[in-house]
Amino acid sequence: MVLEKMELDENALKLMKKCEDKEIATQAMGVCQVMLEEMDKGNIDRELIEMDDPDESYMQMAQRIAPEDVPKVLHMAFKMKERPDVSPEMKNAANRLIRAIEAL
Repeated sequence: MVLEKMELDENALKLMKKCEDKEIATQAMGVCQVMLEEMDKGNIDRELIEMDDPDESYMQMAQRIAPEDVPKVLHMAFKMKERPDVSPEMKNAANRLIRAIEAL
C-alpha cells in the first residue's frame, strides 16, 4: 500500500519550521519518543514515513532519536491525525506531540 503525500496546512508548516530550531527540537524529543513507542505498539504501516534504515522499528527509532528527527516525527503525527484506521491512543499521542511543540 502506497500512501499519498499529505499536504500540510500553514499552521503545520509553521510547526515544522519551528522544529528546525535545535533547542526546541531537543525539548520535544521526549514526546516524540512516546509517539514512536505508541506507533510500535500499534503496528503502524512502515510506509508512513521514509526512514533512514528501512529495517529499523519505531521502537529503535525512539531509542536513538536525535533533534534532527523531530520534524520527521512531527510530520508522522500530522499523518496519524488524518488516518481513519488509527487507534484513539495513537491519535492522542499525535495530538500530544503537536500541542507540546505548539507550547514551546
